[in-house]
Amino acid sequence: MLCDINCKRVYYLAIIIIRKRQILVPTYKTLLILFFPFFLCHAQSKDSTYQAKIGATGVRMITVDGKYKVWTQKIGNGAIKLLLLHGGPANTHEYFENFVYYLPNAGIELYFYDQLGSYYSDQPKDSTIWNLDRFVNEVEQVRLGLQLDSIYILGHSWGAMLGLEYAAKYGQHLKGLIVSNMSYSTLNSYNQRVKLYQGIAKRVPNGLVLLDAWYRGQPISDSLKLQQIRDKFQSTYVIRKIPIPDALKRNFAHTNRADSKYTKPAQWDFLSRLPSVKVTTLLLGSKHDFIPIEDYQKMHNLMPKSEVYICPNGSHMAMWDDPEHYFAALRTFLTDVQSKPLIGTKN
Repeated sequence: MLCDINCKRVYYLAIIIIRKRQILVPTYKTLLILFFPFFLCHAQSKDSTYQAKIGATGVRMITVDGKYKVWTQKIGNGAIKLLLLHGGPANTHEYFENFVYYLPNAGIELYFYDQLGSYYSDQPKDSTIWNLDRFVNEVEQVRLGLQLDSIYILGHSWGAMLGLEYAAKYGQHLKGLIVSNMSYSTLNSYNQRVKLYQGIAKRVPNGLVLLDAWYRGQPISDSLKLQQIRDKFQSTYVIRKIPIPDALKRNFAHTNRADSKYTKPAQWDFLSRLPSVKVTTLLLGSKHDFIPIEDYQKMHNLMPKSEVYICPNGSHMAMWDDPEHYFAALRTFLTDVQSKPLIGTKN
């Protein structure tokens, strides 16, 4: 997987025992690795990209929690104001950079934003900031700081969790919501990912044994075969585009791995609160993602003003490996909602 070559340490998935009927409840640390196996490598210091972006056109540092600064950047001008919430937690806005190329001349005003603790924002050594409710309130502070109202929010992965929580609490400020590549339950995604890993490992001689050893933190008898399993998972379900885009590489390199392990709650389930989201919503998934496709329909059934679109060629990073479908669906949703409510389901 990405970053593994340069890692000195990987947090092993000791709580997952890949044996029949022995999948235990995951901790948040395990969920992080399952969502991004390259996620928990050593952090890197600030680089030239950081210096360039801090001073770039359209950048505003917004005060949150009364004492911290978070990085934002406005790109373009238009009636449609779209705030992007990256995944992680503690990834960066960088993997959204291609939005600039696929949403030109569409009347869309983009707002990049690095959440507190992420690379371009303040990174306080305070474990209490890694709290879902605090991040939701932070998004509202950013909206206020940017003096925006009737906005659209696109949340991807962890960012989609924030988007749903924000819509339930501050929905009066939203014109539309895009839930990109995320289930209503972290445990659902976790279980699906384990199954997909097992499916790959079964096709590799001694693969399940190797996975079991890796998860337990035991010595690996064949590191090349294990790497083969992990690489296959990434290239099938995380990012199918080869080579890996530079923006994604920078995002992975800049992820704040040291602190995000403190994130709470350890598990998240929004199913019972889906009806509380009244804003028009696009549930944007991918055929080859590790997020269960059936979860989008279940969400749609419980959300009064939602529609579903599944990118046929996309994985978890569908904006990169299926941009034609991803951005076509996004543009259509934004322009339609801007002019009138849009309810229904697309397949």
